[in-house]
Amino acid sequence: MHSVEIQARSVDEAVRLALEQLGRTEDEVDVEVLVDADPDNDGEALVRVTAHGQASQPETATGYQAAPDTSRPDEEIEQMAKTVVTELLDAMGFDCQVMAVDNPSAIEVAADEPPTVFIDVNGRDLGMLIGRRGENLSQFQYMVNLLVNKRLDTWTRVIVDVEGYRVRREESLIGLANRVARQVARNRKAISLEPMPANERRVVHMALREDPMVVTESSGEAGNRRVTIQPKSKE
Repeated sequence: MHSVEIQARSVDEAVRLALEQLGRTEDEVDVEVLVDADPDNDGEALVRVTAHGQASQPETATGYQAAPDTSRPDEEIEQMAKTVVTELLDAMGFDCQVMAVDNPSAIEVAADEPPTVFIDVNGRDLGMLIGRRGENLSQFQYMVNLLVNKRLDTWTRVIVDVEGYRVRREESLIGLANRVARQVARNRKAISLEPMPANERRVVHMALREDPMVVTESSGEAGNRRVTIQPKSKE
């Protein structure tokens, strides 16, 4: 085996597991971060580790083949994701409607991202499932991804929303990012946003990636990581 893809709670942990699987040291491999995540957030880190000079099709730690380059899984995978979400919610005592939906986000799934299933959950008294600033929802989504990918041959990402919480939060973040970007461009001074989890920082980065006047970067450690919006250097 020359190459593996490993999912773990953090990039460092995924790399460590991959090195053990390959029986190599870090200076003998190339590491590609496919999905980044912080240890204290939703934990959806995925890395590909390949021995130097090897370009073979990677396998995951459980023998899975790498996912094909497609942004939308087939209906069978979507149904499996719905089943996993429904089973978990039933076990937790929630009475909900679970649906697979088209991408509700204003941000499209990039060509180099894994196939993604979007699940929408609706019902009564679901505030506890969302939690403070979506923390419980992030943990629930992490469990869903673990269970779904144990049943599949290919790595697939599952995004779970509850009564449109993620969509509303995303719209709020995009609006904030654009307002701050205009202020940064006007005053030529960087502004740091409040600490955010990885998925929310990604929304800010994606919202401003085509902005000709500003650039974004993340900094800080653990739960204090935040996005800083800076004026783009004049050439």
